[in-house]
Amino acid sequence: MGSLQVEFDELAPEVGERIRWLRRRLLSWFVCNGRSFLWREPDRAPYEVVVAEVLLQRTTAVGVARAYPGFIEHFPSWTSLAQAPLECLESMLRPLGLWRQKTLAFQSLAQSIVANGGVVPSTRTELERLRGIGPYTASAVLAIVYGRAEPLLDVNMARLLGRFLASPEHTEARPRRMLHALALRLVSSKRSLEVNWAALDFGALVCCARQPRCPECVLRTKCQYARSLKLQPTPTADVLSGSRSAGGR
Repeated sequence: MGSLQVEFDELAPEVGERIRWLRRRLLSWFVCNGRSFLWREPDRAPYEVVVAEVLLQRTTAVGVARAYPGFIEHFPSWTSLAQAPLECLESMLRPLGLWRQKTLAFQSLAQSIVANGGVVPSTRTELERLRGIGPYTASAVLAIVYGRAEPLLDVNMARLLGRFLASPEHTEARPRRMLHALALRLVSSKRSLEVNWAALDFGALVCCARQPRCPECVLRTKCQYARSLKLQPTPTADVLSGSRSAGGR
């Protein structure tokens, strides 16, 4: 975390002000336009949150929304998931793709957490030791289950930050560290989880990878990409260690 904190502290004051403006606009947009998913509901148990995040890996949120209720009903706890026959898990996961990989990840993850007394680890180090939980999913667990101000930096959020700032030193030089520093600054507020979801939804619905909706975008007055209306280099999945693909959200 030390190097990330250095990057965070070294952000220029004008960048910090632009990010604060971006945060306010995203939150206002989210009130009326944010997507509603079962796993975002405030009463969701840690088990249900972690299951959703594993399902979302390299899978569209729309696809997961269709499968999620049935999956939770069929496997309501870590114990039921740990004891599930592999063929039963595979059958439930097949429509989402990567079903064999996710089946093994779910079984291993469930068995590890059952062995831990059913408690989901609360540190990044412990989480990332578990099969099926990489850096992004660990951030999601820390943010959603434990209320930490962790950025959910997937390619949607990275694309939004890259386009909005459109400055080579922010998107190309030391991309992974700087992107994380920018994302951390964005979500560092009392409403960090809402900011995360707002950025993810905005990247998926407005600041799209193809054909971004710049003419109707609420950020267009300060977005460098919208001002130029020219394609600029923006972050891709290759610079995000452990991130999901853009379709994940």
